[in-house]
Amino acid sequence: MKLRALILVLLMIPVFLPSASAQSPLAIIPLNDNFSGVPGDVIVIPFRLINLGNETISNVTVYVTGPTEGFLYQSKVIRDPIGPNETVQDTLSVKILNIDPGKYTLIIVARVGSSYSEAQVTITVKTFVDYALRIDADDEYLYGNNVTALLRITSQANGVIIGRIGYSFYYDGTLFKSFSTVIYLRPGESWLQNLTLTTPKVGNYMIYFWGNFSGRFKSTTATFRVYQRNLKYEAYFRDGVIYVQVYDENGNGVPNISIKINEIPFKTDDDGTVAYLVNQPGTYKIVLNLDGRIITTFVEVKKLFMSYSQENDTLLVKVVDSTDVPVPNITVTASGPLGKTYAVTDSSGLATVDLKKTGYGTIMLKAESSRYIGAEANVKVVPPITPMPTSTTITPESNVSTSTVPQEPQKGYGPLGVVLIIAGILFAGTSYSAFFMPLTQEEVLDRYYFVKVKAPRLRGMDNFRFEKAVSAIDVRATKGTAKVEDNRVIWEIEHLEPGEEAYLQVILG
Repeated sequence: MKLRALILVLLMIPVFLPSASAQSPLAIIPLNDNFSGVPGDVIVIPFRLINLGNETISNVTVYVTGPTEGFLYQSKVIRDPIGPNETVQDTLSVKILNIDPGKYTLIIVARVGSSYSEAQVTITVKTFVDYALRIDADDEYLYGNNVTALLRITSQANGVIIGRIGYSFYYDGTLFKSFSTVIYLRPGESWLQNLTLTTPKVGNYMIYFWGNFSGRFKSTTATFRVYQRNLKYEAYFRDGVIYVQVYDENGNGVPNISIKINEIPFKTDDDGTVAYLVNQPGTYKIVLNLDGRIITTFVEVKKLFMSYSQENDTLLVKVVDSTDVPVPNITVTASGPLGKTYAVTDSSGLATVDLKKTGYGTIMLKAESSRYIGAEANVKVVPPITPMPTSTTITPESNVSTSTVPQEPQKGYGPLGVVLIIAGILFAGTSYSAFFMPLTQEEVLDRYYFVKVKAPRLRGMDNFRFEKAVSAIDVRATKGTAKVEDNRVIWEIEHLEPGEEAYLQVILG
């Protein structure tokens, strides 16, 4: 009876042992085949290794296999010899990564040579509730600008989580805004919320952000302050440019300040300066945003105007501003055929130019000042008329009284007749030139070359053409067309009225 029972037990052993190759002398048996955990947990699987053969074995490799993602598997080698019918107990570990909740089947394997044995274990992955809160905000904001903070909550769970989130906004310790809602997040999903304060007041602010998912509560805070600088500015006109400069308390230039000049927007540069070139007089409106303080100011730009008159060998130049007020201490430059000279206006705005230093003909006048838009003019001056010297003979008085007897004029004219004849010839010649022939005059002044043409007084002039070889940068004409072509200046006028004048100005290269 005992023999029959022993035979029955031996026959039933293969039923309870895990599957193995037909020739395998190994059998691996898990001591626990059901486990559970959440992502991040390490599962330890104990097992028993049995040598069913009749030979000693060693260097047995044991490992775990299963899904390619979601688990980190361990393997090892059992180097100790295992005799026939001997058993060895050991463990293998599996780390659960971020994998969806559910049941997963894993296989533990024992292998030596070409023989192996395997057994199944089940790991139940539970839902892992975790998430991260974050507030993106700067530490300081300038007054006058909007403030935006970004709230972010990101799921670090391995499944869908549902919970309540909210935030509270404080100004100088006083609650002024709060919000809460219920959301759900998939694994790795984020919830974002922008909080914007429109030009908040100067002071200290705090944001309190919290969340509660399946009883797991988290919170975070962020603080910042809104401040205003004590900025100063200066706006003025100089040398044809309107300058606006913004300084801080230490006198350093402040960049990126918004400025409008006559509604044209600008930003101050790294030195805190805006430069705006102007060429027209007038009142320019300037609006500055100094950290939320809106400042409006004005800059008056005036232009110089000149009037002039010649008195013999002196040219009187009067300089006034846009409001016709005489301007003193203005430098007037006069350039003529003989050279250049300077004069300064007095308290009445008058400057005296010595024409002996400039010469006569075309004089270029310039009135310049850093406080005004300058003025330029071309003036035609002529040499003064010098009277003929006359001699007077004084006869000493005599006590002898004589009577004057009228005499008839002499018939011969002597030298006086010759003078009158010569004067008549000259007058006829000049009159013919002035009345019937066009007049052309050329002058060179520094880098300028001037040409004047005047039509005859008694008839107009048609199809006038002036051409001269000269190296020129630019040409300007008061009438007609002027151009530079192949190092030649060409000036053409279709028609000039009787006595009409036209001028050509050439800038020499």
